Amino acid sequence: MSGFRLSLKHAPAVRVDLRGVLPAALAGWSVAQVEQLQVGHGRALVPLAEFFTVEPDGDDGMLRFVGDLSRCDRIGWQMGGGRLTVDGPAGHYTGGGMSGGALRVNGAVGLLAGCEMAGGQLTVDGDAGDFAASTLPGSMDGMRGGTLIVTGHAGQRFGDRMRRGIALVFGDAGDFLASRMVAGTIGIGGRAGAHVGYGMRRGSLVFATTAPQIAPTFVPAVADALVFWQLLARDLARHGGPFEALPSRAITRHLGDLASDGRGELILAT
Repeated sequence: MSGFRLSLKHAPAVRVDLRGVLPAALAGWSVAQVEQLQVGHGRALVPLAEFFTVEPDGDDGMLRFVGDLSRCDRIGWQMGGGRLTVDGPAGHYTGGGMSGGALRVNGAVGLLAGCEMAGGQLTVDGDAGDFAASTLPGSMDGMRGGTLIVTGHAGQRFGDRMRRGIALVFGDAGDFLASRMVAGTIGIGGRAGAHVGYGMRRGSLVFATTAPQIAPTFVPAVADALVFWQLLARDLARHGGPFEALPSRAITRHLGDLASDGRGELILAT
């Protein structure tokens, strides 16, 4: 099984839907077969070669996109394995519905990155738009597993309705962080916007550097959680960045949102 390198020829006139262009799906294909793969372009289906130069890649099992793919959506959509890299920015729904494999974007991503992902690892070496690690419109469950790492900043509603997994933002996050969160772990390395944990039912929201504005529906925790914190801190520390020093730091906790189920926690490293 060989890999492929797909270099963008020019910016598409309308958005391109790259669902189905996955490492496992292209395994054993020839360059000519990949070039004829049909992708969505507006309301039409066109060959992949219309937008990309397809070349073999010596890295076995790797699929690599090169160029400004900010108008290309659903990169890595429902990816179940293999390795996929984007050398440049990517569009909306990047990594949506992932269940396995490793997807890395060396640039910013659009809306709904990692939405409803259930496994694998999505790394965004840049900023993420609104609703990352959250739910698709009309759905009740957000991120369900796996690991999402954003080394830049994240937009609003990060982790909305999140149910499982780990989602980390090295920079700042927008308003309504972890809104309606059901379970899982979110870590923030910078500042958070307004309404942190709105409607939060369960789960852990860790602030590595800056305490957020805490709503009155969260109350200080009385019992300590030293053993739990050491396990969680060591797990987050392996991702580096602002989380690297967490095992050596003390914490304070606030529980809530009491207007909902009330069993979530805000963990503030001190």
